[in-house]
Amino acid sequence: MRTITAIFLSLALFVAPAVAQDWPAEARQAMENAGARLSAATTTAERAAALREIERIAAAHPDAPDARITASLLGQQATIEAGPAAMLEALGTLAASGEITDVQAYGDILAPLLETVGAMQEDGTLLPSAAIALDDAISNLNSAASKAGLPSVADAISEASGLEGLGGTATDILSKLAAAAKVARDAPNLAEMDAAATKDFLKTMVSIAPPIPAFGVNQLGYEMFIDTLAWNNEMYGESTKAMNLVANAIETGQFDHAAYQQISDNLNRLSKGPWDSNLAKGVLQNICEAIPVLGAWCGDAFKLAEELVAGTTDCSAITCDCQNVGGGLLSGPLIVQCEIHQADLISQCQADPTAPLSCLADAKGPGASH
Repeated sequence: MRTITAIFLSLALFVAPAVAQDWPAEARQAMENAGARLSAATTTAERAAALREIERIAAAHPDAPDARITASLLGQQATIEAGPAAMLEALGTLAASGEITDVQAYGDILAPLLETVGAMQEDGTLLPSAAIALDDAISNLNSAASKAGLPSVADAISEASGLEGLGGTATDILSKLAAAAKVARDAPNLAEMDAAATKDFLKTMVSIAPPIPAFGVNQLGYEMFIDTLAWNNEMYGESTKAMNLVANAIETGQFDHAAYQQISDNLNRLSKGPWDSNLAKGVLQNICEAIPVLGAWCGDAFKLAEELVAGTTDCSAITCDCQNVGGGLLSGPLIVQCEIHQADLISQCQADPTAPLSCLADAKGPGASH
């Protein structure tokens, strides 16, 4: 279980190198193969799979040179790229129907949300207040589901996936983490902080950790680490909102389009990653120079999928011009239908930048981009 001390444990990746052993030849070759797949990837799903494979290889050889920092950074990068898109797709499923009609639909919506939360937790960045908020949201969701005659979150995911216990494992981990986090009630409520305030707090927390060597990847790794935690904190906040949105849809039988749009906008913003271009450029250059095992594909490891695909769609620019939909007396419902579909198109674009996209023919304005 992790508490606020996870900050210091994770920071150790950047400041306390292990006694290094050589990389086994088969591990080095496996990493080269995964790196080649990463460089050739043209979708978010392909990139995330390759990044996770490299993470697993590095994690399996913790004493090899730079293995721990490699596993940490690439695992976090996979979450950063795939997490928002998975959540957008899940919420898009709910938005398209406006209600949850059966266990399969319920499980299909919940599984990507909890998978993303689980990935962030495995990255070691679940902060106490975020864990408490998520645990409360899951309890709220379980309560709403019970009243509606639906199974618990854990059972719904297990039933929908056909794998018994899968959902229980995910929610049990979150429950235990939340219980551990309650010990740290003296920590400020990071879920209520904006990104700038979160970064300031985290910098204060890590300032009492052992000094960070002022060279190479370690110094920039510190900045990268702080920004990643701040990004994750925001993602946990959106995860909590998403759980509450699902619970509200079950309880009321209505879909809160305004809340959905806000979450969608935030997830699309978060999908760009936690670093501005200048910091990312400096971090990449130093990481690639300091960690030789990352090889020739190092520069590809931290690029967003849309930057790798020539002519890809700018997902944030997608519009169906919903406010200018015609239809006379029917314009209101058509506008709502248009907005839901527009959000779904953005979700599809985030999941696969090469996917063909088109607005609804009878529910779009003249300024529609697709």
